[in-house]
Amino acid sequence: MAETSGVVTMTELRNQIPPLGSAKSYQNPQPVIAGNEQMVAFFGPGVECVGEIWYEGNVQIDGELEGLVHTNGTLMIGDRSVIKAKIEAGTVICRGSIQGDVVAKEMVRLLAPGSIDGTLSTPQLTVETGGVINGRISMDFPK
Repeated sequence: MAETSGVVTMTELRNQIPPLGSAKSYQNPQPVIAGNEQMVAFFGPGVECVGEIWYEGNVQIDGELEGLVHTNGTLMIGDRSVIKAKIEAGTVICRGSIQGDVVAKEMVRLLAPGSIDGTLSTPQLTVETGGVINGRISMDFPK
C-alpha cells in the first residue's frame, strides 16, 4: 500500500481490496432542477431513513425520510420521495411529497407533481401548476 505523508488515500485502499463479485451498478442521480449547485449527499430511490439529518450544503432525496432535516443549504426532493419530517432549510425544492412542517429561510419551490401537507413558512414561494399545498402558509418573515 502506497503512503503519501503517512496518509493512505481511498483510491489506494480500494485498489488493495479484491472485488466481491457484485454486479451492482450505480446510476448518477437526476437533478431535481438543472443548475450548477453541487450536492454533498444523495439518498437514492429505495433508501429509507428514520432520524435526524444535519448537514451543510445541498442534498437530494429520492427515497423516504422520517424525522428531522436541518440545513442552511438546499434540500431537493425528487418526484418519488416521501418525506415525513420537520424541515428547516435555506431553500426547499420539492417534486415529491412532504408531510410535516417546513421552514425555509430563503425560498420554497413546489414543482409538479409535488405536494406539501402541513405548515409552511418562507419569505418566497413558487408553486408550479400541478403542485399542491394543504395546510397553513406564512410568508411574514422579518427582513
